[in-house]
Amino acid sequence: MRIAIVSDVHGNLPALEAVLADLGEVRPGLVVQGGDLALGGPHPAEVVDRVRELGWPGVLGNTDAVLADEPTSREQVRGFVAQAAARSREMLGPERVAWLTRQPLEWRGEGIALVHSVPGDCWAMVGHDAPDDVLRETYGPLGVPVAVYGHIHHAYVRRLDGLTVVNSGSLSLSLDGDVRATYVVVEDGSVEHRRVVYDVERVAADLLAMGYPNAAGYAGWLRSGSFTAPPRS
Repeated sequence: MRIAIVSDVHGNLPALEAVLADLGEVRPGLVVQGGDLALGGPHPAEVVDRVRELGWPGVLGNTDAVLADEPTSREQVRGFVAQAAARSREMLGPERVAWLTRQPLEWRGEGIALVHSVPGDCWAMVGHDAPDDVLRETYGPLGVPVAVYGHIHHAYVRRLDGLTVVNSGSLSLSLDGDVRATYVVVEDGSVEHRRVVYDVERVAADLLAMGYPNAAGYAGWLRSGSFTAPPRS
């Protein structure tokens, strides 16, 4: 089966709409979402509603989990992310947040396992340049030919003996220098990353106009495909 994996939408409705149009040409048998649907963009409720309407199965992302507003000591939820989480939680409302935070940590099908970051944890970071032995140790225990994750916003494919590790790339807030919306299609062991143009300036303008927390930082990230952390106050 041809399976498309769409991850890290981050509240970016124009990127999602552009990818949906591209999916109409690709015609996968199944689309799975890789987490981080809402936080970090101006359209979190619209994105969640659209994905639910489409009925895509998926997994829990770290910025989905943080919307539960549970106490945590993780550095990632302080400052930049915490402020965006509070605003996104307000825009989503409790019912959407409850749906988001109920997503499983893992999805499996057709010889593919999908996690947001690593098995059993949606926060850990495995870079695109991680050594082969790290990829084997991390994703080999999934016991499937193809392991896919999102989280790092950097599309890549690494073929190891008996295991292919794939990062799906991200629809929004790229970290690989390409600002197009990126997703991946897997079919019979072949892997294709699709890069789709969308109106980045519209999304940046929406963030700025609504006064989203750290809007200038998010807008710069969208426009450049790289992220510079704001100074700590």
